[in-house]
Amino acid sequence: MRVTIRNKTRVQKPKQRRKYRPFPYERVAKMWDKGLTIARIALAIDRVDKDNPRDPYHSLRNFLSRMHKGYTNGKGRVVKLPHRVSKTTLRRARKAGLRAW
Repeated sequence: MRVTIRNKTRVQKPKQRRKYRPFPYERVAKMWDKGLTIARIALAIDRVDKDNPRDPYHSLRNFLSRMHKGYTNGKGRVVKLPHRVSKTTLRRARKAGLRAW
């Protein structure tokens, strides 16, 4: 009795990438200009992190910091979201953060 084992190659299924929800940059920029708080904006665009009770607005703050550096608006141009504080305050806050780090 002879047992033959064939070489079987496993065929891997192609992994599908995670599909992210598109972020409403224009809508956030309009609400930011109106002076809405981060909490109100997060509720309006449904970006409150329910699984992070310590920092429920983390994802929105990350998007806002990216938008301060530059994002493409509806017309395809790269624009920067203006800060709500003066440049001096921003510079001092960054300096203090780097010192604490």
